[in-house]
Amino acid sequence: MEAAAGSSRKEQLRSGDCDETAGDRISHLPDDVLGAIISLLPTRHGGRTQALSRRWRHLWRSAPLNLEVTCPPYFLPTSVPVSSVAKIIAQHPGPARRFCFQHLLAGDLCAEVESWLSSRSLANLQELDIGYQCLSQQHTRYPLPQSAFHSASTLLAAKIRTCSFPDAIAPSMNFPLLKELVLHCVSFSGDAFQSLLSGCHALQSLSMLQVHVAGSGCLRVSSPTLRSIGFRKSSGGKAELVIHDAPRLQRLLLPYCHLNDCVTIRVIGAPELEILGPFSLGMCKLPIFQVGMSRRQ
Repeated sequence: MEAAAGSSRKEQLRSGDCDETAGDRISHLPDDVLGAIISLLPTRHGGRTQALSRRWRHLWRSAPLNLEVTCPPYFLPTSVPVSSVAKIIAQHPGPARRFCFQHLLAGDLCAEVESWLSSRSLANLQELDIGYQCLSQQHTRYPLPQSAFHSASTLLAAKIRTCSFPDAIAPSMNFPLLKELVLHCVSFSGDAFQSLLSGCHALQSLSMLQVHVAGSGCLRVSSPTLRSIGFRKSSGGKAELVIHDAPRLQRLLLPYCHLNDCVTIRVIGAPELEILGPFSLGMCKLPIFQVGMSRRQ
């Protein structure tokens, strides 16, 4: 009798149908709680939860999708290959929580990325992390896909890397919920940078690493909501950062300063600024003009 019971239990474990007999307390949680757990898992792991038991089989398709994609030769244990994306999108009706594609290759794949970002499965994104492969031998930046901000109205965090920001999409940008914006090796032309910031109505954190504005090369920041700015210019070359009007700014962080940096920082309107740095005056050249700063630096 005991042997038969043991055999039956092993069969249940293999089939994933042991919800009621295996003391599986997690599976008894409400669907919305389980869905939140799955949405925090990488795509590979989230999809595999369907094999846990019958209780879990429908949850992955209804939980917000967390999709991380990589192109060869890059590979991460948490990511899926490009060849799997179409199948995942077809099987998952949405919504999506996060889409990450850090090493996009220019060319025919861009059309596929456009279609992914325009799909129902990736509607209402909360987090976006997208950028091209870094080509050290080229200074050309490929344009950000036009549909990258298809979910602009729901984004909470965005990381834009190694690309140029198209002028055509900047004036129409509207980010009512975006709180965190990271720009890494991004080039702007004309008034695109100003248009982007003007469209961020809830922005609290702005990080800029090797951001270039054509023409003047000056990054002018005005924001009624910003509390923290991180800024770094690549070694060599000139750059200017002007904090024109940031009434809530508390931290201006300047990490990784180099001896041959040539950066000018002008703080015109930041009455709440408390932290400036860290940097060593002996290791970098950062002329700083402070106006309208009422607290300690």
